[in-house]
Amino acid sequence: MTARWLGSSGFLAISLLLAPGPADAAVAEDARESEETRPTHSLCWRGHPLPECRAFVLTEFGVYSRLDHDPTYASDGRLYFTLDVGPVWNRTTGDAAGLTAYLATGADHARVGARLRYRRWLSRHTSVDFAPGVIFYGSEDGGYQYKAPGFVAGLSLNAGDLFGVGLEMENSRYTPYTSTFPQIGSDTTWRAGAKLGSGLGVLGALALVGFVVYVVAATGG
Repeated sequence: MTARWLGSSGFLAISLLLAPGPADAAVAEDARESEETRPTHSLCWRGHPLPECRAFVLTEFGVYSRLDHDPTYASDGRLYFTLDVGPVWNRTTGDAAGLTAYLATGADHARVGARLRYRRWLSRHTSVDFAPGVIFYGSEDGGYQYKAPGFVAGLSLNAGDLFGVGLEMENSRYTPYTSTFPQIGSDTTWRAGAKLGSGLGVLGALALVGFVVYVVAATGG
């Protein structure tokens, strides 16, 4: 009887020693709250999922390279620059949707359109975007006229809403200015590249505009 009582008392004493005290419990609770409850913003300039951001402004500057052959022979340049700007709303903790204006330009090419944007948040700093869109206006050199509307779609993996890698597809139609040019009909273009987002995307777009202005001024147009 005495041995059993001593054993129970010893077990109780060890449990009390190992149990977290009031200070330890408070620290653990503060750590849990700081991880789970971040400030909620109605609008963010850098994208994060709910509950941190209800909505955010998407600003992406992309640099792509054409992977296939250009049937119009408009230019040998493969680089292509894109700019997406628009609002995106977080619908759930893992899903967001929005709409962006779409501008793109390359050697002897230009496009203006709009894109839907679906984002799947993989974590607070990682996401996958799918962006189908319609091209309302296009310009083309090399003897061909662009026939709107066109179609463009992009798939990208983003890190911190600052950097991303992506793949884009564009389907366009052309009409030759003269009968001496071959009839192309439609062309599907594939491009791969990288993107800058948020403030870096704005800076990238401004740098490109500044470079174009410098080249035009230096070469007299």
